[in-house]
Amino acid sequence: MLLQSIRFKIVLWHMFILSLALFVFGMVLYHNLSLKISNDTDDILRSRAKGIEQSINTYWEAERMNIADGDSKVHFTKEDNINFIKIAKRWVGEKINDPDLINIIVRIFDAHGSPIASSRNIPMEHLNSHIFYDVKKGADHFENAYIYVNEKSSLFRIFTTPVMEYKRLSYVVQVASPLVQLHTVLRNLRFSLLFLLPLTAVLTGLSGIFLVQLTLRPVNQMIETIHQITAENLKLRLTMPGTKDEIESLAKTFNEMITRLDESFTSQRQFMEDISHELKTPLSVLKGELEVTLKRIRSPQEYESALHSNLEEVNRLAGIVENLLTLARFDAKTTTLQAAPLDLNLLIKDVVEAIQVLAIQKEVTIQFNRAHTLDIIADKNQIKRLILNILDNAIKYTPSGGKISIDLSQQKDSANIDIVDTGIGMPESELPYIFDRFYRVDKSRSSIGFGLGLSISQSIAMAHGGKISARANLPKGTVFTISLPIKSKTTNGS
Repeated sequence: MLLQSIRFKIVLWHMFILSLALFVFGMVLYHNLSLKISNDTDDILRSRAKGIEQSINTYWEAERMNIADGDSKVHFTKEDNINFIKIAKRWVGEKINDPDLINIIVRIFDAHGSPIASSRNIPMEHLNSHIFYDVKKGADHFENAYIYVNEKSSLFRIFTTPVMEYKRLSYVVQVASPLVQLHTVLRNLRFSLLFLLPLTAVLTGLSGIFLVQLTLRPVNQMIETIHQITAENLKLRLTMPGTKDEIESLAKTFNEMITRLDESFTSQRQFMEDISHELKTPLSVLKGELEVTLKRIRSPQEYESALHSNLEEVNRLAGIVENLLTLARFDAKTTTLQAAPLDLNLLIKDVVEAIQVLAIQKEVTIQFNRAHTLDIIADKNQIKRLILNILDNAIKYTPSGGKISIDLSQQKDSANIDIVDTGIGMPESELPYIFDRFYRVDKSRSSIGFGLGLSISQSIAMAHGGKISARANLPKGTVFTISLPIKSKTTNGS
């Protein structure tokens, strides 16, 4: 469980990335330091060789003046000159304890590569052939090589430089510095890097565990709270950590989700209660009438009356089921709309003619205020059902002698249908809920209908990319406004 926890993965990744960064840093540091020390060593050797050359030349000039009895015009070359060899040996003998040359081996070779003098007790070997080849052409030469000093072999950095005279090789100066100090420094650095870098990564990982636990503490509290949240306990909310970061945003988002779930569960619970009530009433009527009918032998007329009554209840049940299936199809977006050009004036006229029978029975007047030609792209049957539902609702709640007016207008890219009644109206507090399923302003459920008509109408409007709204028609009545896009914006099918 620990290996799969997010805190372990965070610490592991942190240690891996840190180790990789430290490794790269160590490699760059080691390389740069090694290069710097090597360059510094080469610069020192070059400087020492130049100083030796100048010092020997000074000795030589003084000796030359003595040999020539002060005549500066007399010239002697150093090449194969016995006096120069003596001077070189004397110089090496005098300078062997010079502080600047204490850790440096100095060797002087003649123009043929033969050794003249050396500042240490080392074998007097002839100058290496490949080095002599370079210096004879006037080129400097660097190399690493082992030199036996006091019968011990050590690795040295060797610099060999030619001294030219009249464009000819006069003699060769070779200086060598032991690399033991350089290797010691680099070895200590390697040890430090190999020891300190893993130790740093481990210590950082341990501190990372503490920091991750501290950071994820609100998450652990959230998990404990989430375990307590059930379908029966959806009122519980996560405590906001107050960290102003992603964790607080997560807690806020989760609380919002729980709120939506609570509302959904409440809605579903209410829906089940409502549908149970709606189905219970006709089923109770059916059961009661059948029980009464079967208690004794009835006349044919009584049986026919009972069957008619039962058929009405069956039709009522079928209506509820059909409406629920319609809403379910809209919710699942499986309803295919047969969108086509539709003349709203003509459609509303047909709907008014079809529903006039109900209006006449209640002595309600319906007035349709036609507009100029107004066509939309929509499903004719669905739009017809939408308008019929609203008009049926208006007739139902408009008392005798009342009036219903229908106004058709165009607002930019939308066609608006205003259905205004002079009915009993409804409180402002009820308006946001009238499109909910099975919702009735009359809480006694004594009104006729299933409470699904407005929900279906809203689903039809939304499927076409439109909407329905309701507002009070002061001093009495209600205004329903159906807004439909003129261009096709259907979301279900078509």
